Amino acid sequence: MLKAMKSFAPQFILGVFCFGVVLTAAPARADDAAEIYVQDILDEAEPILDRATEDEIFEGVAELVEKYVDMRRISRFVLGQYARQITDEQKEEYTPLFRKYATQVYQNTLSNYAGQKLEVVQSVDRSDRDIIVNTKIVDPEPGDGFANTVFHWRVYRNREGEMSVVDAGADNVWLAIEQRSQFTSVIANNGGSEKGIDALIAQLREQVGE
Repeated sequence: MLKAMKSFAPQFILGVFCFGVVLTAAPARADDAAEIYVQDILDEAEPILDRATEDEIFEGVAELVEKYVDMRRISRFVLGQYARQITDEQKEEYTPLFRKYATQVYQNTLSNYAGQKLEVVQSVDRSDRDIIVNTKIVDPEPGDGFANTVFHWRVYRNREGEMSVVDAGADNVWLAIEQRSQFTSVIANNGGSEKGIDALIAQLREQVGE
């Protein structure tokens, strides 16, 4: 089941890192700081995606994920109701496995956009701490299947004003929402609670090759 996420991932970019947004239902108000934050990430990513080899691209994407994506927050969100049931021992196994798994999803997804440039076109403030930043491809090639796609980045601002990416998606399809559906299904189908979480950890370990 988790393997299906790799085939789903190329439909959208980083995400990276989340609560089922319908943009038209949210109040539209530009958030300059969040827009600048996301554009800076995209500008930093552009030369990385133009590197000569896939290994070099993957290495650069992993560094971006480590720097900007709040994996701790996402790793808890995707567990859904089971986030309160995971034991400390399970958490020690699960958290690094999820980080590796999610990084691989980002690597596989972002590598599909080598040579493309994204720019911010709009932002939506769901609250002072929860902002959606929308981006589109600049000057897409004729026939580009993603020419009209809106790529979304969900930005979380903490009480100190520091920002991080907590989800990414395209055309209102969100990575973390899909992961939560997959993960909670695995847990529920394997007995729920600790037993189900053990099954999820085993699948993650297989997925990342450990």
